[in-house]
Amino acid sequence: MSPTPRLPLTMPHLAITERNPINMRKLVLYSLLLLVTLNAFGHAGEVHKYMGTVTTLHDDGSFMLKKTDGDTIHVAVAKTTVYLHADGRSATRAELVAGKRVVVTISKDGKTASTIKFAAGNR
Repeated sequence: MSPTPRLPLTMPHLAITERNPINMRKLVLYSLLLLVTLNAFGHAGEVHKYMGTVTTLHDDGSFMLKKTDGDTIHVAVAKTTVYLHADGRSATRAELVAGKRVVVTISKDGKTASTIKFAAGNR
């Protein structure tokens, strides 16, 4: 009876540390793909808050918000959107006008405002 052949403890053909340019390219490519994939799903389901000034109101109730960093975003509203004054009193949609400073809380869907809170200085 012949002895059972043993597998080698190391697998040099799978080693990434070799100076094989193809292995290094694959490592870099797969690392970048993983990074991009994780970044794309990194904020899913999160609640976001944006502070800025209302620049344009649309007929459907949505509006454009110029954030404090200078970027402008579109904010959609729903029937369930809550409008508040800075002191917590309830407000109405009619009080939202261009030039008003607000803090908008975007719901987990990432598109619709759940709360719009007016700044204290301009009622």
